[in-house]
Amino acid sequence: MQTSRARAESPHHERITASWSRLTKGVLCAALPAIAVVNACGAEGELEEISEAQQALTTVSFQQGSLPSSSYAGSTDATIRQAAATTNYGGATTCEADGDDGSGVDKSCLLKWTLSGIPAGSTVQSASITLQVTDGSSNTYNLYEVKRSWSESQVTWNNATSSTAWATAGAMGATDRGSLVGSVTGGTGLRTITLNAAGVALVQAWVDGTSNNGIVVASSSNTDGIDFASSEHATAAQRPKLTITYGASSGTGGSTDPGLLVAFIGDQGNNSNADAVLNLIKDEGAAATIHNGDFDYASNPTAWENRINSILGANYPYFAIIGNHDAAAWGGSSGYASYIQARHARVPDMNCTGELGVKATCNFRGLYIVESCIGTGELRSTCAANASDQVNFIHDSLANDNSIWSVCAWHKNQHDMQVGGKSNEVGWSAYQECMSAGAIVATGHEHSYSRTLTLTDVGNAATGHGKTGAFNLVELAPNRNFVFVSGLAGVGIRDYEAASHDDDTWWSSYYASNKWVKNGTLMSGTADYGALFIRFNVNGDPKRATAYFKDVNGTLADEFTIQVQ
Repeated sequence: MQTSRARAESPHHERITASWSRLTKGVLCAALPAIAVVNACGAEGELEEISEAQQALTTVSFQQGSLPSSSYAGSTDATIRQAAATTNYGGATTCEADGDDGSGVDKSCLLKWTLSGIPAGSTVQSASITLQVTDGSSNTYNLYEVKRSWSESQVTWNNATSSTAWATAGAMGATDRGSLVGSVTGGTGLRTITLNAAGVALVQAWVDGTSNNGIVVASSSNTDGIDFASSEHATAAQRPKLTITYGASSGTGGSTDPGLLVAFIGDQGNNSNADAVLNLIKDEGAAATIHNGDFDYASNPTAWENRINSILGANYPYFAIIGNHDAAAWGGSSGYASYIQARHARVPDMNCTGELGVKATCNFRGLYIVESCIGTGELRSTCAANASDQVNFIHDSLANDNSIWSVCAWHKNQHDMQVGGKSNEVGWSAYQECMSAGAIVATGHEHSYSRTLTLTDVGNAATGHGKTGAFNLVELAPNRNFVFVSGLAGVGIRDYEAASHDDDTWWSSYYASNKWVKNGTLMSGTADYGALFIRFNVNGDPKRATAYFKDVNGTLADEFTIQVQ
């Protein structure tokens, strides 16, 4: 969430500010309608200073392994061939289009880039696609919007995914492809395609959170094919590149879809309790789940993936952040990371960039999520407590976004930020970066539920971490946020440790095996498994959310309102 934060700049994410000479000002003022002249021009016909928000444009490019940074891994592409209608070419180093491949049948090239770091509510001014032509053509090939989700590793001429066919083979149906957005022709070398008005509108829709299924390069009549370097090409600079120039949004940034419901869980396990929590999420109708680490506790990524798919579905937006119990089976071709990446490829709505679950940002329907491994040194040293790599990443990610709603998501805690026996394992720097930006801090690790009051001085126990406000209303603003632990996804339920926490003054609610407090009131009963649900953009107020922790028996262990200031 950004209100007055300055946006950090990088070499590939540059601002362009208009500057006006006296002559230019005079010419422009003469051409402006009268109402504009009154507002923008002085008595002598000079253009007065235009506000920085009106002048500033930002350009960002997305290219596999290169832009906006070398960690970008959101570009996917694949050739689909009529002559090999069930064969997948997602791993090829070229992407090809032809109206007649020599046997009288077609080839088409699918291209897609996931977007991140563009503030919600921004206005796209222009967009272009740059391709390295490796085999030129004298024919012109058109670029069309793709309307159906497809998977790079599964797509074929017949099917968009292994389980979903194109409406018409070759992605030719009315529900497969949409508007013409540009065209390309010419010999070998770099070719930049400036998208037309329909293309700019398409990219705008992606920025606004609409499903991003990319574009297709195709022709059913050409006889001279054209080939491009793909996202797998050995030379990063020759891979397909999408470049977007956008203007700053007005006000404090864009909000989420109205009524967007998101579930937050952690510490899941591999049993019927875990299934019950996932079924609760399904029954509540959550549009997405954020899982803050510790998946199945069995180092069995396949079983974990199957559990989610069997209940929520293979194409359900499920954001998973690494926990300490996940590190041993994280990497490799069948590790947790591979399944997380595959889901991201299947579900473009997730809209993430970076190393998923470790060091990534996502913009899901206007909700900005910063995923971090901070504190989980079991994976690598750069994830240790107060690791500068992660702290700087969190700072830069939040500084480069102005969404109304931002969430910092990681697994572990500081001792004061949970109600059990966990020690200081994260360091205060990450918490402080998120508080500074007015972002919610979502964690797991301790197997209970707890939520703070509004905090204004996190890390300073002497001031109660700056706790303030009402139990049932938390506020977000620069230097103002709250922290919660949602660790009751199925593996176990731990107790509230009185000796460690009876002098804590910053808790609104907690739900543990031996004690339940709801909005400052001691309740009868103890915890069961469940999830925290937050519904953003409610009652016509894009800066308001309602939240509740619900267990699998229907008990509402916590209920509160969140207000962005």
